[in-house]
Amino acid sequence: MDIFKKSEFLKLADIHEPHCVSIYIPTERSGGEEARYKNNTRLKIQLKEASNQLQGFGLAKSEIETYLKPAYELVDSDNNFWSKQSDSLALFLYADKMEYYSLPTIVEEYTYISNQLYLQPLANLLHGSGRHFIMLLSLNDISFFEATEHTLTVVETEGLIPESMTEAVGTEVEESSLQFRSGHGEQGEALYHGHGVGSETEKKEEISKYFNAVNKGLMEMLRDENAPLVVACVDYLFPIYQKNNSYKGLQDQHISGNHEHTDVLKVKELAWDIVKDQFNAEYEQAGKRYNEYLDHGKAAYNPEDVIPAALNGQAESLFIKRGEHIWGTYQQDTNKIAIDAIHKVGNTDLLNKAAVETVKHGGSVYVVDEEDMLEKGSSVSAVFRYTMQ
Repeated sequence: MDIFKKSEFLKLADIHEPHCVSIYIPTERSGGEEARYKNNTRLKIQLKEASNQLQGFGLAKSEIETYLKPAYELVDSDNNFWSKQSDSLALFLYADKMEYYSLPTIVEEYTYISNQLYLQPLANLLHGSGRHFIMLLSLNDISFFEATEHTLTVVETEGLIPESMTEAVGTEVEESSLQFRSGHGEQGEALYHGHGVGSETEKKEEISKYFNAVNKGLMEMLRDENAPLVVACVDYLFPIYQKNNSYKGLQDQHISGNHEHTDVLKVKELAWDIVKDQFNAEYEQAGKRYNEYLDHGKAAYNPEDVIPAALNGQAESLFIKRGEHIWGTYQQDTNKIAIDAIHKVGNTDLLNKAAVETVKHGGSVYVVDEEDMLEKGSSVSAVFRYTMQ
């Protein structure tokens, strides 16, 4: 699976077409026949729903069949497609194009058609889901994962990150033969003893070259990401990797030990223990600012106040109740919204638009359960960058 990047989100956010189709389904990880059947069935159901909605937009049956054909071809695809799925699938159809993404988070089945794509679940994935990365690092092998509190997905790194030190620098140093002695070497650093190179200094330089190559590939893959990265490796390798790392999300604490044969779910638990306080602190700090700013015009919970502000890029933090939709239109000249009771031709999900604009302007989006909403009984609330006029 590839990582869903913010740059992808921004590209999708700029798409405006008359009949943008957005489909979300949870997917089975296993590539077996039963998993394929469940995935196919879920996608068929949502494609049927998309067809019904497109009829409501006035499209003829032949137009709908042509429009949805690329997605139906996925239904009939071989196991190779379904075997590469994670926890959910996001599929988008617009004009004559189709995009789909495997997501490391669980979403509800949902189909949405409007003049822009439904990206609220992806907005939450970028910040509000506890999304982080885990790298199992050794001299002989590297594994990379994208994770949330409850999910773990393998990320393909072939061609980007060297699989071993030998591949990167042409030198063999057997990790099992390396020995650690503290209190010696330059500035009290460890000394390394192994095969394939000469002195301890040379060994360290070769490992540094390897980790520099790893970092180069990592930065090509992550680019504009800033989600936390937890490294699992033996203790003496981590300070060398730190010196060769330029990814700003690297955590100071690592998972100690050789984990080539450790259950990855155990590694996931250890990584979450490292990053969870960071995510909890961010959410709690946003909630604290909400309570402090509410009486000073820098926070609100009424959709009529929150949504126009978010659409203008004013929201620093946006909180949306999970499963909630507010249908309506936005009048830019008056900076007001008109709310409708149902989804119909000509209106849109205003909460989706608010989430998209919040991410585009560098804000954070949290999609949370009703009991976790900052304002009980509200479907949306926000902390603003400046006082509302």
